[in-house]
Amino acid sequence: ANSIRNEMSLLQRSVKMEDSCWEHRLRCVVRVFLASNCVGSPVVMDSVTLPCLKILHLLMQHTKAKGTLPVVSSSNFIHANTQRWLTRDQAAQFKCWRRHAFRPVEKSPSRRDLFLMEKYLRRWQVAAKRASQWRAEVQQESWLMKALFCPSSRATRKVACHILDVLCQNDSRRHHILDLMTSCLGELARAGQHAHEFLHLYQTLSEPIHWKLFLTCRGVLPRLGSLITQEIETLVCLEETTLSSDLSQGFALKSLTELLASFLQHDRIKSRFKSQLVGIVLNGYFSLRRLVVQRTKMVDQTQELLLKLLEDMTSGTEEETKAFMAVCIKTLENYPMTDLRTPVIVFERLCSIVSPEDNESSEFQLSLAKDPQQEEFLQGRMQGNPYNSNMPGLGPLMRDVKQKICQDCELIALLDDDNSMELLVRNKIISLDLPVREVYKKVWVPGLQEANKNEPMHVIYRMRGLLGDATEEFVETLDSGGDGTDEEELYRMASVLCECGGLDAMLNRLEHLPSLVHGQQMVTSLLKLLGYAVKLKANRRCLIDPSRRAVPILLGTLADALKLEKDFTAKVAEDVLFILEIIFQEASQAQVQMSELTCNSLEVSSLLSYIESPFVRSHTAMLHGIMRVIPYLTFGQTSSMGALLDHFIPHLSFELFDQSRTPEDVLYVDCFCGIAQGIESNAEGSQLKSMVIERNVVQQCVDYIQTQVPAHPASAGGTADKEWTTFLALASLPYNLRLLAGLCKDHQPTQDLVGIVIPGLHRMEQTTSEGHAGTLAENLLEVLCENAQLKTKVKECRAHTRAEKKKRAMATRQKQLGELGMKVNELGQVVASVASVEQEMAQLVEESGLKCVICLEGYKNQPKKVLGIYTFAKRCTLDEFEARARKSVGYCTVSHFNVVHYECHVAAVRLARGRDEWESAALQNANTRCNGLMPIWGPQVSESSFASCLARHNTYLQEFTGVREPSFLLVAHDIRLLLLRFAFEKSFSSDSGGGGRESNVHFLPYLIQIALYILSTSRQQGREDKSLSNFVKAGKDKWVCSSYELDGPLLYTVFALLVQPLDGWKSTRLVFLQRLLVLAHSREHSASSVSTLPAPSRDPHAYSVYKPVLVLFALVDQLQQSLKSPVAKDTEWLPALCQYLRHNDMPILEICDKLLKTLQEDLLPCESFVEFCDVAGLLSDIPEPGNYIQELLASLPS
Repeated sequence: ANSIRNEMSLLQRSVKMEDSCWEHRLRCVVRVFLASNCVGSPVVMDSVTLPCLKILHLLMQHTKAKGTLPVVSSSNFIHANTQRWLTRDQAAQFKCWRRHAFRPVEKSPSRRDLFLMEKYLRRWQVAAKRASQWRAEVQQESWLMKALFCPSSRATRKVACHILDVLCQNDSRRHHILDLMTSCLGELARAGQHAHEFLHLYQTLSEPIHWKLFLTCRGVLPRLGSLITQEIETLVCLEETTLSSDLSQGFALKSLTELLASFLQHDRIKSRFKSQLVGIVLNGYFSLRRLVVQRTKMVDQTQELLLKLLEDMTSGTEEETKAFMAVCIKTLENYPMTDLRTPVIVFERLCSIVSPEDNESSEFQLSLAKDPQQEEFLQGRMQGNPYNSNMPGLGPLMRDVKQKICQDCELIALLDDDNSMELLVRNKIISLDLPVREVYKKVWVPGLQEANKNEPMHVIYRMRGLLGDATEEFVETLDSGGDGTDEEELYRMASVLCECGGLDAMLNRLEHLPSLVHGQQMVTSLLKLLGYAVKLKANRRCLIDPSRRAVPILLGTLADALKLEKDFTAKVAEDVLFILEIIFQEASQAQVQMSELTCNSLEVSSLLSYIESPFVRSHTAMLHGIMRVIPYLTFGQTSSMGALLDHFIPHLSFELFDQSRTPEDVLYVDCFCGIAQGIESNAEGSQLKSMVIERNVVQQCVDYIQTQVPAHPASAGGTADKEWTTFLALASLPYNLRLLAGLCKDHQPTQDLVGIVIPGLHRMEQTTSEGHAGTLAENLLEVLCENAQLKTKVKECRAHTRAEKKKRAMATRQKQLGELGMKVNELGQVVASVASVEQEMAQLVEESGLKCVICLEGYKNQPKKVLGIYTFAKRCTLDEFEARARKSVGYCTVSHFNVVHYECHVAAVRLARGRDEWESAALQNANTRCNGLMPIWGPQVSESSFASCLARHNTYLQEFTGVREPSFLLVAHDIRLLLLRFAFEKSFSSDSGGGGRESNVHFLPYLIQIALYILSTSRQQGREDKSLSNFVKAGKDKWVCSSYELDGPLLYTVFALLVQPLDGWKSTRLVFLQRLLVLAHSREHSASSVSTLPAPSRDPHAYSVYKPVLVLFALVDQLQQSLKSPVAKDTEWLPALCQYLRHNDMPILEICDKLLKTLQEDLLPCESFVEFCDVAGLLSDIPEPGNYIQELLASLPS
């Protein structure tokens, strides 16, 4: 190939020369081209064939650009003979051809000459066509086919296409070229992606509408349809025979489909050929949907394109849509019964036509804005307007929209309150229980203009009642699809199913289904379509035709679903039961004999046996559906009716049911009630109800009510109320009433039997119970009102009861008015009595003692409400001198002693909106920090209320201090730390910012109350008594080392206050004093733990070293004397002390004031131990206080 490169270049240059040898050089080029085209080698193709094609292309372009050729008058059918020209035949040379093809016009012909010329020219054209027909076909071995679809050279394909494009510049040749290219469409499957240039040229040439019409007339659309079908059949064959695929698979199919779509874009072509092509497109779409292994990206694109074509061809008039549905049904005949995938596609497509579902994925916009009149009251604003309806948090209910508004605007207090915020759409208050989409479609969209149909839905939010009562309309419910919509009109497209054999096709598929497991998708879509079909009367009439065997087929499917007991079969069974119920209702209205449609008694018994299945019992809708269908299966067959009653009557003994019942008894009674309520009101239904009367079931129910119902109304009080409570608790009563209501409907014999218990039913309808017996009795009375005589009797009973109630109401009114100090004057006006007003004024008392800082009421005016003390607790080390590397951790509590009701605290926090709970509480706590609310057990506060509030306080402690649940020991340490604050004269407000000695000395007794409550409820008193006794009896050799223990003298001094009676304290208080003095001396001697004191370190220290523990001892001694003296005479001193703290808030506050005065005026000013003993009243126990400490230290063992 490389050896002739120069020769080819020379040939290319020489061909451009215009001389007498041009025809010889052109003949040489053509000979070389034809010779190289036979080789097929890629090298020859690139080196010889492609240059020759370029030479020919350049010659054509040069001739066209030069424009020297004269006008051809009739050259369409005069062609050169290439073979003869290549053999140098003189008759086939260019000069000879030119002489025959072109004849110069010498003068303008006359009209007569033109007419004759046209006449004979047409005759000549016909003869010429017959003589030498130019066939627009090309063989696979021809040079053009090889060049157009050359697999090895894209340049060759492009040059070949350019040559054809140049030839098509003359419109007289274009239709021949288009015919030629149309004949090459069959090569797309073989060429694959190498046909890209050919397809581009073909689409370009046929783009004008007149050429599309020309090709359509030449039959291109049927050819395209045939080629598409062949390609799809090839893919289906590969799907069934191979397990591999080619990623380029489907190029030809996609290209042919795109060509077809380009032709069908024009309405004239589509309207003419869509009836012929819809079957091809439909079959192709169904076949592609089934592909799995051979599915590629181009196959998916072709499938989408076919679906688009399908929708475009079937979205015309209603008649065209119905014709398409008929084609779909007819298409099913092309697929065997074993094919479980294609019918799914057909049925889903038909479902979308019969009932176009609302596109739940469709989006709309919401604009959320606050009411302009409440701009100053509502913080924040919605920054993301407009919001997409699919955004998380904006549905499905309007309540979710309200929650998002509260979260984004930080309206935390309104999150759980559905009554404080209103949402308005179109100036209507919308219920928060309504779906957002329904509000958009039924409230917002109807008021939109056509030009603004995409405008976002404006939702206004505001506080309820902030600017007065609302005057806008409140939308609580929205009309659903059942608002008078005619189903015959809504589902009218389903009428095709009965006209073209669609129902028969569906039933046939359902009958021959091999397994519900394998045909799950098909059964689901089939039953969905059948559910739409039964909405039309025409379809229902077809289904009740016994020859179609619709009922036996559906019953068989139901039996298969119930046997499988899988999750998806539950939905299948429910759908089948729904369809069967509608068919039976239509058959009842058409007075069709049920025996012709249904089965025998054995099959009824088989269906009844499924009631006991756990699978059926776990699906309530399925169970109720079976109960509604079973009566229809027995109609017209006495044996089946008898089998039905025999199955349930053994379980209808109501007296035994009340005494003892099994779950099976409850199930059977409930099912029989459902059957009774589902009996149709026709002759066959009346026959079944008459059989129930014959079996004595109705009489048994009536006797039960007469025997059990109390003789007096439920409002009579006393014994009657107990009788009614017992009666309404009977388990069989609701079932009895339901059963009678179902049997009495439209059946006069049953109504006559039940009429005797109308007075009892009337008394029953005035009651309320968990079993809703009152509502059921009222429903039964409404059914009995269908009978004129019984209706009169019911009205008389109700009128008598209204009169009695009115009489009792007047008497009660007079009594209540008297209790309120009011009376009715001569004019019928209610006026107040002067004496009663004076009496009420006298009863008003001034609140003293503890009272709420918000409502200013205490336990005198609000004895049931729990008061609490705002406290501040923090995590701390319990004892810095503890002899452990890791010190024990607890908490210490201080207070400003501001008392508040728990209810007032909660209300204040709610009104504070976005503020934190304790930020809001600080306002009521005199701007003092707080993080707890410790309850006070008042005189009339129940223990449960106090315990609940204490548990809430403990939760606060755990949250803010991190300690476990507060115990008696931790509360005792808390009391110890609080007393040490007094003893060491530390600040109480360094952490909380408020509260001093007075506040915390008032707080101390109520902290003691908490400790005593925990001690008494946890039953730890005996254990603590024993530990305290062991502490008192401990030898002096342990006194020094115990000073460094957490459970040391300081804690046991507090224990004495909480555990020890007053007499015990008086007898042992010197021991506690000595232990405290040794503790202070030891800790001053050494900060770390020691077991003994050496002799040099036993000299007493300054009084300031012992002063804190002495002050603590004196405070405990004062509390012992003040709190326990009033209850010292009681043997059970601990409960008595608890009761004393509950009932004496004023004396306790006075004790606290006295204690504080003693602390400030007597204890803290002391400067020596002698003075302290005098102030603390210890001189009687310590006659020589001057040497007491020295003697004590000297007595310690070394």
